[in-house]
Amino acid sequence: MEVVAIYGSPRRGGNSEVMMDTFLQEVNPSDRVNRIVASQLHLGFCRGCRSCENTGHCVQKDDMSQVVEFLLLADRVVVSSPVFFYAFPSSLKVLIDRIQVLWSRKYLLKEEMKPKKGFLLAVGATKGKKLFDGIILTTRFFFDGFGCKYSGECVFRGYDKKGEIADCRECREEIRQAACSFLG
Repeated sequence: MEVVAIYGSPRRGGNSEVMMDTFLQEVNPSDRVNRIVASQLHLGFCRGCRSCENTGHCVQKDDMSQVVEFLLLADRVVVSSPVFFYAFPSSLKVLIDRIQVLWSRKYLLKEEMKPKKGFLLAVGATKGKKLFDGIILTTRFFFDGFGCKYSGECVFRGYDKKGEIADCRECREEIRQAACSFLG
């Protein structure tokens, strides 16, 4: 199985990275994991030029071509991210916006895409009731753009200090159980 793990935080060793690493511990050793750290990619923002609607390819020549390859080959896609102002961090949002190229291939150019499943891990510092509403909706549409079925999420409120979620045994267990179910 091909697993794509998208790390959304610009901070290494933070809560969302701890969550992703906990999730990935449940991957079968024979499976391949392609890790994408959004903040370390060289990506231009989507220019809205609409060229991909006719060609199926982006005019920009950057790291997005490798991301596209990984996503097309994937069987499972996992996104892990902190919440910044009720949204994704900007580097991850740039990657999500650039999925327009695959959306165009799927919906306008009618390209068949390998079916896959997607999962969201998210963490936020506040305890707001609607803290995750925006990123869950964005993730659903992101996944849909490349034939990925949204299959659930683990979200945790009230974690702000770097890596502190590692001390929450219940959180780690919930993530492990979700991973077993999702990856099985």
